[in-house]
Amino acid sequence: MEIIRDPVDQILEACGIDGPWELLPATGLANRIYATNDVVIRVAKEHEEALRDARTESIAAPVAYAAGVLTPRMLVFDDSGDVVDGPYSIWERIHGETLGLLSREPKSMPNTWRQVGHQMAHLHACVQPFDDPKQYLHEPKRDLDLNSLLEKLVSSGQMHPELIEEIPRFIDELRPAVLEEANVCFLHSDVKDMNIMCTRADELLALIDWGDAGWGDPTFDFFQIPLSAIPTVLEGYREVAPDLLGSTLKERIIWDKLERGMSEYLKNPSCSIPLDDFRQFLKMQ
Repeated sequence: MEIIRDPVDQILEACGIDGPWELLPATGLANRIYATNDVVIRVAKEHEEALRDARTESIAAPVAYAAGVLTPRMLVFDDSGDVVDGPYSIWERIHGETLGLLSREPKSMPNTWRQVGHQMAHLHACVQPFDDPKQYLHEPKRDLDLNSLLEKLVSSGQMHPELIEEIPRFIDELRPAVLEEANVCFLHSDVKDMNIMCTRADELLALIDWGDAGWGDPTFDFFQIPLSAIPTVLEGYREVAPDLLGSTLKERIIWDKLERGMSEYLKNPSCSIPLDDFRQFLKMQ
């Protein structure tokens, strides 16, 4: 466990919060995390990305909370450097389980994933443009040049001959959809099982960790959701916002999944690029 080096007692005293506290294991790389029974304290680590994520989260999470999205309420954000170097934040504590630690099998928690779809749709549909004077929010962009990535894969000499033949055709099939203009919505941008709080009884409690939030194509929020969970998430999403994702949503989701699969294959050829699973997903109603 990480050595305690943040002045947690001083943070709590400065904010008028009582109670014993403990160091919690961090599931991400950006924060050191402590908690009392009632609150969670997140102290940003001293590197540029973590500092930006903390500032992004300080803007994004309150907006999502105000829109009615299930997420912890931020009680304090301090970027003054008076108590610790860099920003820290204090949040209402949600007592529950991290989905990614509770279960890695999406089919075992269908109601939680369906409710994630509800919350994503609510976020995308309800948050309207707002001022971001310090430009803390992100604007994720889709990589439209997968052929360059393919060339690197071919040049590596490690790619299976069947993939060399199939992937270019698949890219050509998907490209018209990703070139279409999409809606621009407010995004969480890091929806994954490790950022989902739930109960063992399969009830969603909260979406957490808003450090990558910003504006973009709403299908970006499906990027890190396991492919096997996406049909259930989409079912919940469409119950709230049936038309927001557009008619080419599946192609855009799979384009991003393909880009990720190719990138991971380039790093580690033992990874798979599940083209058959991608095609099966595209055929779903």
